[in-house]
Formats: sequence, C-alpha cells, structure tokens
Amino acid sequence: MSTSDSDKRTIPLAARHLPDIPPLRRDGESLSQTISQGNRMSVGPGIELKGEISNCAILVVEGNVEASLDAESLEVLQRGVFKGDARVETADIQGSVEGDLTVTGLLRIHSTGSASGKITYGRIEVDTGGGLHGEIKQIAEGNTTVQTRIQKEEVGSK
Repeated sequence: MSTSDSDKRTIPLAARHLPDIPPLRRDGESLSQTISQGNRMSVGPGIELKGEISNCAILVVEGNVEASLDAESLEVLQRGVFKGDARVETADIQGSVEGDLTVTGLLRIHSTGSASGKITYGRIEVDTGGGLHGEIKQIAEGNTTVQTRIQKEEVGSK
C-alpha cells in the first residue's frame, strides 16, 4: 500500500502563548528587561569550550570552559570548571573557577565551590567549606578597593 502527498494531512498544533518572563537571579532580583532568555548559554557535562564568549547574559557551566567572558551572570555548577578571565555582575560558584574574576555585585561560593586567582567582588557570601585562594579585592563604595591575600585556606576549616 502506498500513499501520495494528497493523502497526508497536516494537523495544526495549538499555539502556545507563553509570557515573556525575565529570569530571576538567586538573590531574587530580576535580570535586565533588555536581556532575553535567548542570551543564556549552557555548557553541559563532558563538554569542553575554549575561546572568547561575548553577547551572553548568563553562562552556566557544567563542563570545562577556558575563556574570556564578559556577561551579566556566571553560574558554575558542582562538576563545572571555568578557567580564564571573567567580568560579571553576579557569580554563583558550586564548582571551580581559576583566573581573573571580577564580580561587580554578589559573588557566592557554595560549600562545594572554590575560586582561585585574582578575585575582585562587590559583595561576597562563602559557605562553610567553600574555597577562596589568591589575591582578593573588595570593590568598596566610591570605586576604592580593599585588598586581602588568602593562601590555600578554606573558609570554615580548622
């Protein structure tokens, strides 16, 4: 038995009208209204990415990334590794970050996370067990910085 093109019917799918809801940061603040969810990039487990990442609002890392990044938010999940230079508004670290990291807003390091290198931040939260190594600077009001040197110590360790 054969069919011809005239025997085939097209069944239309119901249109879905999803509201354009901007994503929320972990601190509850909404991301810029001008940034669409299409500017979100995810690097999955087992994926390796090298290069320069631009025009990306949110980078989520579960694999290995070696790059230069200028974005609004960096999220490194537990198995993720980010190496390189990053300038972001917020960073949420559950995995590992190595290199120059500038976070103008909140830098959050979870108990499974670590950041090492030259780290500059506006505000910081480090869970017990989270690692912070290297040259650490806080961006104070008026664009002055406070510098602290932390070497191979884990926050909360005895």
